[in-house]
Amino acid sequence: MVVAAGGTMVLFPLFPALQESLGLSTGSLGLVAAAGFGAALVTELLLAPQADRGHVRRMAVVALTLVALSLAASALATEAWHLVAARAVSGVGLGLYLPAAAGLLVRLAPLRAGEALGRLGTAELGGLAIGPLLASAALAWTDPATVFAAAAVLAAVGAVVVGVRLREPVADDGAPVPPALAFDLLRSRRVLGAVVLAVAVYVPIGAYDAVWPRYLADLDASTLLIGLSYALFALPFMVVATPAGRLADRIGGGATFARGIVALVLLIAAYGVIRHPGLATGAGLVESGAQAFAAVGAAAAMAQAVDPSRAG
Repeated sequence: MVVAAGGTMVLFPLFPALQESLGLSTGSLGLVAAAGFGAALVTELLLAPQADRGHVRRMAVVALTLVALSLAASALATEAWHLVAARAVSGVGLGLYLPAAAGLLVRLAPLRAGEALGRLGTAELGGLAIGPLLASAALAWTDPATVFAAAAVLAAVGAVVVGVRLREPVADDGAPVPPALAFDLLRSRRVLGAVVLAVAVYVPIGAYDAVWPRYLADLDASTLLIGLSYALFALPFMVVATPAGRLADRIGGGATFARGIVALVLLIAAYGVIRHPGLATGAGLVESGAQAFAAVGAAAAMAQAVDPSRAG
């Protein structure tokens, strides 16, 4: 998870440098970011149920391979559409990896699903921190293409390690095979409720994810501070996510979500009036802790709304 998330986020702190070297418009940065999220969304909708049909290992290996290929393609990019296409490939990879990992963890410990998903969230935020931080630090002595190439090698190594080490539990031969598509789950009001909670967390995140490096650059932040802001943002989430998951196992995902969403909304609104990069980074630290409760609560609510056999 660290490799998958870190590889897909290497691009973000490089945006200002890429914008100058390739002559990209600010609007094209949004397209690059959206391509990854959109591809992940479509992939999860169509292929996530394969994680419940005994294909976790295959999905994980293919996912990390795609992340490596997307990074290699980014290293060769000379136009905006090259980055859009590469980002879409990495989105497919993340869209394969997330349900495979989450489904496997929930099935291994269904009564501790919140804690397991919290730990997975910690690993994901670890990747989101390490990838941008290393990329921005490396940019001080090399160019974006070299950063992408190095990250591609690491992702490829991750694919090999997962292929060798990952083992999934043997399925019960008498258990029914889940359907290839999961839209039938939407008949459940609990599932729909969990979907709404997740949308409430991730729509604002998606709205400013691509804008964040440009926003800090406009506030005169250095490339190193932009990368550091991603790492600092991840730290409170990594500390809080597992306890938030344990809380969700005790009181329910929805109640845990409610404890984070109020603070999250106020902090996101504050970015509109903050005019100092240090203050923006500090607000991100507080937001991260609130986001852990909201995001893990939403994920736990979904895990609690379905049978473990449909966890992917």
